[in-house]
Amino acid sequence: MNKILTSRKIMYLGIFIVTIQTLSGSLFDSTTKVLGSSNFIWYHYYTLGIGFALILFLLYLTFTGGITKHILYEDKKDYFLPLIRGITFIPVPIIIYFSLSKIPLNIFTTILMTTPFFTYICSNILQKEIISFKYWVILLIGFSGTILVAKPSFFQANPFIFLIFFVCIYNSITFVIVSKYSSKATTLGFSFYHLLPITLFSAIIFLFDPILISLREMVLVFIGGSLLLTCVILYTYAFQIAGKYTRIISPFFFTQLIWAAIFGYIFFGEVLDLLSITGLVIIALSGTLTILNTPNTN
Repeated sequence: MNKILTSRKIMYLGIFIVTIQTLSGSLFDSTTKVLGSSNFIWYHYYTLGIGFALILFLLYLTFTGGITKHILYEDKKDYFLPLIRGITFIPVPIIIYFSLSKIPLNIFTTILMTTPFFTYICSNILQKEIISFKYWVILLIGFSGTILVAKPSFFQANPFIFLIFFVCIYNSITFVIVSKYSSKATTLGFSFYHLLPITLFSAIIFLFDPILISLREMVLVFIGGSLLLTCVILYTYAFQIAGKYTRIISPFFFTQLIWAAIFGYIFFGEVLDLLSITGLVIIALSGTLTILNTPNTN
């Protein structure tokens, strides 16, 4: 009985974390889209924004005594996986930065929401996770909702969409790797080394092209960097506790579409039509079916 209760608690905790993560992600995307229309270039944004967030993060770990536990490892081999994950992550925020300047927020997020589909595939291949036909049907229901929101014609009109698919595939692979090798580092350790390479890479370029920013821009940059760090910590933790049950929490990444629709309307005047709203309802149905069909076993 305790095992079932623990399994349920972990499932609901993972769903809650993913939902908060998608909220943070949509706010980060909104902030990035706003700054993309200014004189900023991606390396300005990530040097100042993520740099600020990582400094605060290190100060927190210093005062709480967490540096040794989360950042410094006795065995040098333990640095390999977190750092490789961070180095391969470098192109992802650059793609996101440019894509958001070319694509409406709700369409961008819709394409990004194909990630659970690829996560299922990677989980099946890398973790040998048994995924029943029922779960594939539920996921395809959610996937069909994303098509309704984005509209097939938009896929032909904007080549940036295919770059976003690259981001989806990359995220799926790293999500599953974090689940599979969750014992290799803590959540905070994985998160720190995930963002460190892109920050250093951006800082090197920033030195050759510095920029002066206004107080408003500075606030937005710091908020954006902090939101990105929050996203990384939350989704890393969610997949670490999920273990071999990534199929349970994956469909709830679709909630980012709801946040994107809200923020797209508030900040950019993007309005969803009836077809897109129908798609969002289908996506919500997909997540609900996932909960209802979760077996009461460990």
